[in-house]
Amino acid sequence: MPRSLVLGTIGVMLVYVLANMAYLYILPIKEMALVPDNRVAAAVAEKIFGTIGAQLIAIAIMISTFGCDNGMILAAPRVYYAMAKDGLFFKGAGKLHPKYKTPVNSLILQGIWSSVLTLSGTYSALLTYTAFTSLLFNVLTVIGLFILRKKYPDRERPYKAWGYPIIPIFYILVAVFFIVYIIIGDPKSSGLGLLLVLIGVPAYVYWSKTKNNAS
Repeated sequence: MPRSLVLGTIGVMLVYVLANMAYLYILPIKEMALVPDNRVAAAVAEKIFGTIGAQLIAIAIMISTFGCDNGMILAAPRVYYAMAKDGLFFKGAGKLHPKYKTPVNSLILQGIWSSVLTLSGTYSALLTYTAFTSLLFNVLTVIGLFILRKKYPDRERPYKAWGYPIIPIFYILVAVFFIVYIIIGDPKSSGLGLLLVLIGVPAYVYWSKTKNNAS
């Protein structure tokens, strides 16, 4: 598992860096800044191959989106299911389908919420505030590593952070840089993302109190 994670990450980084080098070579920075909705890959492909290039990029994005949807459909509803079983979400989300043993109510809930988000704004805006919130929670997760090391220094740790504390600190600094960059670049969309997160705080407090009262 560690080997696959390391090699996979290095492979993705290499492809990403080479792709960006190609973009910068074909499309100068000044032209890149004028591309609508940051569709740089489509603009580069269209410049090389013509109209068919942009179509190929659109097909590639669709394939990637279906793959992402597949992962989210498999994983995310089970998070709501686990939260419901812990008393931190709607009780109905903790029910399984009698035949298929899937969290059917969670799947339906996610489908409705995804539809609401899809109809609420542009793809670029959705990408901005989901990227913002994702990075924010990644940073909080890594900060949690330091807190747990401080609170429970003697706990057994079968999985350890390599290069601790340098690598985690470096990650936090880089991620915070991108968070600030996103806020400056699109304060409205990143603000909406933060608002969605903050809406969850009173809900968490409510369910936590309900759970404690029940126990």
